[in-house]
Amino acid sequence: MLDIIPLLVFGTIWLLSAFFEYCRYMYMWQLKEYRLDMFLDFVSTKQGVDFIFFRPTLFLRFFLGCVFLLSILFSFGGNALFYGILCLLFLDVLYGFFQIYKSQFRRPVITHKALVLLLGCFFADMLCMWFFVQGGVYFFLILLLRFFLASLFVFFSYIPTKLLKSCVIFFAKRKMKKYAKLLVVGVTGSYGKTSVKEFLGHVLGVSKKVVITPKNINTDIGIARFVLATDFSNYDVFVCEMGAYKIGEIAIVCDMVKPVIGVLTAINEQHASLFGGITQTQKAKYELLRAIPETGLVITNADNPYCVGLLDTLPCKTIQTFGTNDAPTVSCRILEVKSSLTGTSCVLGLSEGCKVSMRMPIIGGHHAFNMAPVVLVARYIGISVPEIETQARTLPTMVHGSLSVFSYGRAVIINDSYNSNPNGFRSALDVLAQFPANKRRIVITRGMLELGSRSEEIHEEIGGEIAFVADGLVVITKDFFAPLKRGVVEKYYTQISLKTDPQDLLLYLRTLKEKEVVILLENRMPSCVMKELGVI
Repeated sequence: MLDIIPLLVFGTIWLLSAFFEYCRYMYMWQLKEYRLDMFLDFVSTKQGVDFIFFRPTLFLRFFLGCVFLLSILFSFGGNALFYGILCLLFLDVLYGFFQIYKSQFRRPVITHKALVLLLGCFFADMLCMWFFVQGGVYFFLILLLRFFLASLFVFFSYIPTKLLKSCVIFFAKRKMKKYAKLLVVGVTGSYGKTSVKEFLGHVLGVSKKVVITPKNINTDIGIARFVLATDFSNYDVFVCEMGAYKIGEIAIVCDMVKPVIGVLTAINEQHASLFGGITQTQKAKYELLRAIPETGLVITNADNPYCVGLLDTLPCKTIQTFGTNDAPTVSCRILEVKSSLTGTSCVLGLSEGCKVSMRMPIIGGHHAFNMAPVVLVARYIGISVPEIETQARTLPTMVHGSLSVFSYGRAVIINDSYNSNPNGFRSALDVLAQFPANKRRIVITRGMLELGSRSEEIHEEIGGEIAFVADGLVVITKDFFAPLKRGVVEKYYTQISLKTDPQDLLLYLRTLKEKEVVILLENRMPSCVMKELGVI
């Protein structure tokens, strides 16, 4: 039996090691919404493999594990093995504190589910430690298989989570039946849906009492919880953003909230790897349009073939479209778009014979495509053109999830870090191009996730477009560095670098603070960078 003091030291260090490691794994599972499809897509990337398997202490564990197995075969080790394991765990803990010092430590947001899963993992770890104290011989496997243990607890949670989710959705559906007069507008699409939702809330608010799903709440369970927490009795319109990663999820939301107006903004390759292809994405997004009753209204993008490809199969009789397409069937034609660093103006021609001229205090010409369906919904429910134009002028300059521009010392930051897709990336590059040529232009990006089989091709195309606009490109993950670089070097001279260490990226950013540069942040950035910029 080991002495009590070394044993207490061993137990403390073991639990600290378990804390750092399980927090790390559960953080990523939570980020991927505890979904196997999203997690597997992440693991298929170089970043995912590095995150899970390539850590300094993991190789030491493997080595010590081999020594441990040899000690079992040849009956040697004793206290020497105990202190060897103690040293290994101590290095593990030091690595955890080093991550905290470098602002690289990751932990999940504390929710009931995350807390239960973490406690389950800790309990299993404690059992393994107990077996070690009692002379067990297989405890060491836990140090090599902690990731798989954490994943196992996530899998065990699927059934109770699904049952709880079904109950929440059932009660939300029952509650929505009380609001027969509430007009529900559903908004979905590969991109643009959050901006359209926010614009609808503002424009329709001129004459209606409007409630919208907050921020990035767009999943079935998120919407169900919002419904249960909200009293809709004082509202006329409920604008519901609907997101999905597989077929059937939007249908669940539609069955719950019963939309009468459905807006499909656009369809592209975003999340194609999760859906299984863009045609599967189309089927998923069309679940909203198929749910609109015969007497309702469907609105979609006339310029996007996947948006209009199945319109003739819908039960709804009133279908309106928007875009630059000059076909006579287009209900809202985008005639003119002007974008500057102070705002965006556009002219929309309506099939009813009038024009809507809008000046919006938001940056990015792509917002004309976000405002067009808003105009169609507003006209459908009786809001006049002058009222729409007035509301457009008073849009908030900071819309959740949309691009923003602000100063960082003498440098200028274009923050497009909410998410990224090919169309959004190109729109952000258009904004970058509007800055004067005497300012050095730099793009910092991790690339775009979940694009499926066309990922390399799309990143190479984007690399070429970056080369036309930017003087420098900084890629912060290994996965998309090669295709982006290929696209850049085949066009113009643009300095390219790879910075996978968040602290290295932070130091680089600080060197630019007092320079005449414009920096585009495309897709999610490390938290230390966003803290430096005052965004979080």
